[in-house]
Amino acid sequence: MSLQNLTARLPVVPSGDALERLSNSLNNMLGRLGDSVQTSRRFLADASHELRTPLTVIKGELQELTNGGPLTKRDLNERVGSVLEEVDRLEHLVSGLLVLSRLDAGETLRDWGDVDLAELVRSIAEQMRLMADDRGIEIELSPLEKALIRGDRARLKQIVVNLLDNAIRFTPRGGSVRVRTASDDSGSLLEVSDTGIGIPPSAIPFVFDRFYRVDEARSREDGGAGLGLSIVKSISAMHGAEVDVDSEPGRGSSFRVKFPRRSPLVAAVALTSAPEPRSSQGRD
Repeated sequence: MSLQNLTARLPVVPSGDALERLSNSLNNMLGRLGDSVQTSRRFLADASHELRTPLTVIKGELQELTNGGPLTKRDLNERVGSVLEEVDRLEHLVSGLLVLSRLDAGETLRDWGDVDLAELVRSIAEQMRLMADDRGIEIELSPLEKALIRGDRARLKQIVVNLLDNAIRFTPRGGSVRVRTASDDSGSLLEVSDTGIGIPPSAIPFVFDRFYRVDEARSREDGGAGLGLSIVKSISAMHGAEVDVDSEPGRGSSFRVKFPRRSPLVAAVALTSAPEPRSSQGRD
C-alpha cells in the first residue's frame, strides 16, 4: 500500500470477531484516503490549468510589446489593458484558492457569535447594489425576516457575497435578484433567487464542484473561476447548514442555505470545543 497504489485492501475473513471488524475499518479508512488523494490530485491539476490560461495571455501580450515594431498609444493601451484584465483574473482565482485552502485546513471557527442574517444581507446588498446597477439588474430585499444564527460573521458574509455575485453575473440586463431570510422552529433560511439564464438539469449535481462551469465561455468572459459555489458549500457545511438549488433554463435559479436551529447549550459546547486557528499570512 502506497500513494501510488491505494487500491489494495486487507482480506476480510467472516469470523465475526474483532479481527474482522478491524479489517473492515481499515479497508474503509483506505477507501476514504484514496478518495481524498484523488480529490487533491484533481484539484491540483484543475488549479494548474486555470492558472496557466491567464499566464499564457500575459506572456503573449508582453512578447508582442517587446518583439513588435512601434506601437501607437491606442495599441499600447489595449495591450496593457489586456494584461491588467488577466492579472485581475489571476488575483480573483488565487483569492478563491486561498479561501478554499483555509476552509480545508479547518480555519473557519475563529470569531463565532450571534449573527442576524437579515442585517447581514441588508448591509452586503447595499455594497453590491452599484455592481448590479451597472449591469441593469435590480436587487430586491423582500422579505427580510430576523434570522439569528450562531456562526463566523466573516465567513457568513462570504456566503452572501458569492451567491449575490453569482446571481448578478448570470442575470441578463433588465432582470432582478431577490434575497430573503426567514426563521422558524426548524432553523433559519437564506435564499437568493434570480431571473437569469438558469442551469440545465444535467449540470445541477455538479454546480458545487470546484472549477465546474455550466458555460465555460460565458464564465471566463465574466471572470468566474468556478470556485464561488464551492466556497459557499464548504462554509455552509462548517456551520452545519445545507445548500440546495432549484433552476430552470431561461427562467432563473434559486439557491437556499438552510441553517439548523441550535439550542444555547449545543452552541456553547461547539464554541468552547472549536480548534485554535493556525497562524496565516494575509487576509481574505
